[in-house]
Amino acid sequence: MINSRRKFLKTLAVGFIGGNVISSIPGSAFAKTFDKGIEIQKGYIVFSPDTQKVMEALAEGLVPGSKQIDIKNKVMNYVNKDRAAATFFDAGLWNINSLSRSKYNKAFYSLTNKEEINLLISHVRAKNSTFFNQFRYLIVRLYYSDPQIWKKLAYNGPPQTKGFMNYSEPPKLVNK
Repeated sequence: MINSRRKFLKTLAVGFIGGNVISSIPGSAFAKTFDKGIEIQKGYIVFSPDTQKVMEALAEGLVPGSKQIDIKNKVMNYVNKDRAAATFFDAGLWNINSLSRSKYNKAFYSLTNKEEINLLISHVRAKNSTFFNQFRYLIVRLYYSDPQIWKKLAYNGPPQTKGFMNYSEPPKLVNK
């Protein structure tokens, strides 16, 4: 009895100390990073660091100010959950980067001339409209769903916060 009680107290103490140690580590230490990209299958990686820079530059070209809300991580979290979208967007981003390299001998994210950037975006809009429209929709959706942007637009957020009744739906009648 005493031996089992000591084990219990040791386990409790180790758990308590371990919990305090873990809770003192910042949450960003456990965040998923995408430094090398996303592995779709063994050996098949999409959204390499180069592609991530292209994605961030294209997002900034479509919605100026998107870098300020960390659009890169928002997109990476989205495509990490939807592997088909990751492959689709990766191919489109590779396409715009290869066009930039062939026309200007620079990566798309290295371009500084707004005219060159807009010319490439217009080309992709015309020739690869499926990619362009879906990517633009994703960026706009992620951008305007950020609470920082809501504040800039003087929007206080959704009308019903979590935990409150939704008064937009009619009440359910209870039969007695």
